[in-house]
Amino acid sequence: MPDTTPPPRALAHGIAGGLVLMAVFTAWWSSDSLYAGHRPAAVAFTALGAAAAVVFLVQAVRLVRAGRSMPRELDAVDQEHRRRSGRTFGIVFAAEGLLIGVAAGVLNGTGHAEYVLPVIALIVGLHFYPMAWVFQRRLDLWLATWVTLVGVVGVLALSAASRDQVWAWVGVATALATASYGTYMVHYGNRLLRSV
Repeated sequence: MPDTTPPPRALAHGIAGGLVLMAVFTAWWSSDSLYAGHRPAAVAFTALGAAAAVVFLVQAVRLVRAGRSMPRELDAVDQEHRRRSGRTFGIVFAAEGLLIGVAAGVLNGTGHAEYVLPVIALIVGLHFYPMAWVFQRRLDLWLATWVTLVGVVGVLALSAASRDQVWAWVGVATALATASYGTYMVHYGNRLLRSV
């Protein structure tokens, strides 16, 4: 007989937190398409990114609300796993932020500001690799590889294309990754909501 116990509140809140992050990053990365100019395709892509962000935020709110009726308690194994996962996630996220700050500072300070956005994409891509291990999700490996390649190609493309062209392309390609991740979380969240 399948387990019909509602999922713990921590899981619903964790997914909601991830959705908020994907909403912010999808809106941000998709708006980088405007570096290509306010062409209809760039404006439409930015609008799609904003719409996806709204969907992710709505789902996050639904999960937080539903979480109120979910049990708080985790068994000892889940508590330990959550503690370790949370600690590792915090370390990786902090390291990512620090690396982005240092890289942007160095690139801006040395007159290579055109490399900032693709290098940020490269760092973001690399940060997904340990997330695959933390959350035991194969999707993170695909996203890591995609966004890392986007960053590398963006860095290399600057020798042949303008900064605005490269930044627009990097923004679009990275927004596709964050939107995919957010879509995965929306579907996963729907499964949790159906189990309540």
